[in-house]
Amino acid sequence: MKNRKEPVPAQAGGDARERILVTAELLFAKQGVDKTSTRDITAEAGVNVASINYYFRSKEALAEEIFMRLAQRVTVLRLADLSRYMDAARESKSSLRLEDLIDCFLRPYFAPGLHGALLARFIIQHRLHPSEMTRRVFVQYLDPFAMEFIDALCLTDKRVSRVEWLWRYNLMTGTVMLAMTDIGPANRMTALSNGQADASQTGELKRHLAGYLCRALAG
Repeated sequence: MKNRKEPVPAQAGGDARERILVTAELLFAKQGVDKTSTRDITAEAGVNVASINYYFRSKEALAEEIFMRLAQRVTVLRLADLSRYMDAARESKSSLRLEDLIDCFLRPYFAPGLHGALLARFIIQHRLHPSEMTRRVFVQYLDPFAMEFIDALCLTDKRVSRVEWLWRYNLMTGTVMLAMTDIGPANRMTALSNGQADASQTGELKRHLAGYLCRALAG
């Protein structure tokens, strides 16, 4: 029959959908979306090989849902940090510090378990090949946060126009995305410095990235 619902695959009941999402995110973060097969995911999650098609239709749709979940978690963390920094500035009757806002923006990319490098790859993929799902991620999570963050940037230096802050914000995000997608063992910094600098050392990367962004955004 045409509209008959496909039966649930064997071994795919209960929390199978969530296991697939959690497992796929871990594997995508570790080895990349392209290098992770549906069989890798189902074997690791302990579900039937037909489960991904049943729950998500395709690996691409699964990846897009993981993008949505990542963006949601990151947005919640950033908004909490932003609110904390703004409350502290009000209580001390001082201006927001640019350094604090940059810390707010960068922290999810380096926080354990948040898979910031994977989020950066998803964002770049959206820029290259947007879909309806990835557009929804921006409309629902990333764009609203960006507007609040730019409002906060405006408070750090009221001599700078909002349009100028928009430019600086957009250029900042591009810098961070590129930096976060080149942190493997063969990263560009290692090659250019002949091993004296290494972007896979995420603590060093964060320190240099934060310092650079502070200087660049301060203009």
